[in-house]
Amino acid sequence: MSIKIEKFEPVKTASVRHVGPYDAVTSAWMTLLMSPAVMPCINQNTMYIGICYDDPRKVDAQELRYDACVTAVEGFAEAGPVKALTIDGGDYAVYRHVGSYKAFAEVYPEIYEKLIPESGRKPKSGMPSLQIYRNLPINTPEDQLITDICVPLD
Repeated sequence: MSIKIEKFEPVKTASVRHVGPYDAVTSAWMTLLMSPAVMPCINQNTMYIGICYDDPRKVDAQELRYDACVTAVEGFAEAGPVKALTIDGGDYAVYRHVGSYKAFAEVYPEIYEKLIPESGRKPKSGMPSLQIYRNLPINTPEDQLITDICVPLD
């Protein structure tokens, strides 16, 4: 396992908040992607991003916060549960995970407790991690899913 340090620019997104277990975020994604405010904005350049606010080892599963996001394009307007959200720019530790989302519970501690400290950097306190989904489970076998797990750094 290894990480890269990358500088990100701020990213404007359309988002839907999910509160509950991380393995139950599908309904937030469906609400977001089926929204009349978002559907016309989806194109080949759209990025699909999950924002994970809480450590499931420290926060009860029913209280975990997650935002399902797509990069917003010109013409997007907030509507109902779909909100505008800007993801902060800055330095991020990026780990590329290939495989099932179910393995995230094992990967995250390795990133936070081993890989980032080995880089000489520290995670930015109180800031959520990002999951950038490079392909989607709707048309990709589970063992071939590619996700960049991104942790903001001080």
